[in-house]
Amino acid sequence: MKKILVIISTAILLSACSIGNKWDNPMPEEGFLIIGHRGASAYEPENTLPAFELAEDLNADYVELDVHLTKDGELIVMHDDDVKRTTEAAGKIKDFTLAELKQLTADEKKGEKIAVSGRDEEAYEIPTLREVVEQLKGDLRFVIELKDAEQYPGIEEELVRLLKEQGLTGIDAKGYPKAVILSFDKKALKQVHKIDPEIPLIQLISFDEGEEAELTKKELKDILSYASGINVSYEALTPPFVNSMHDEGLAVYAYTVNDAEAALRLKAMGVNGIATDEPDLLGE
Repeated sequence: MKKILVIISTAILLSACSIGNKWDNPMPEEGFLIIGHRGASAYEPENTLPAFELAEDLNADYVELDVHLTKDGELIVMHDDDVKRTTEAAGKIKDFTLAELKQLTADEKKGEKIAVSGRDEEAYEIPTLREVVEQLKGDLRFVIELKDAEQYPGIEEELVRLLKEQGLTGIDAKGYPKAVILSFDKKALKQVHKIDPEIPLIQLISFDEGEEAELTKKELKDILSYASGINVSYEALTPPFVNSMHDEGLAVYAYTVNDAEAALRLKAMGVNGIATDEPDLLGE
């Protein structure tokens, strides 16, 4: 009789655990997403159409790109808030109009990076977010990072408006969100959540060198109020941390992983995906 009671009790406990761990999250629970960081930026100039097209060719699940707002209110794709590093000019994006930025080129020789596409210079112009999604939607999914949002009043509303206009909210045929928004800026993510709570949000988190990932109960509760996942500097991730985040229903991603052994280690750890400059890193 005692043995039967133990079996019944164990079954009830396991059932309760299963219910508690139900994946109620728009981000996929299974699989290991490959996110092309600024496109296939190891091979093509970052945040350019050729970089995104190559990421698609290399079978990336998503491309990650960064957005800012121009002086005349256009969403432009570039990592830095200053054009100096990746163009022949200098100055803050917010002080340029779109027409002025279109006179610049994303220099394929910056950082000794050599373009492999063989396209003419025009292919390396600074793209708008609209140009990227109109050319690639249906073929690619997008992870869009809100950069320096405090410099751009209203950027959250403009981004959500464009995603809705382009049909990039919701889930695709494979069950993946068509677009995800991420940022280090909690305030910006909370504003997006306020505008449209159905858009999946990822909180970027950095940890100091040598520090293991850890969140206080207060920090975790706050993140759970608006985000579907976190994206963490990969060196800080540990199996207990990943498991604890999954138990809370959060997806866990890692940035920026350009080492195959590290990628495989993270995959074995249960991480949901990685951002990488080399979408062909694992040769899958």
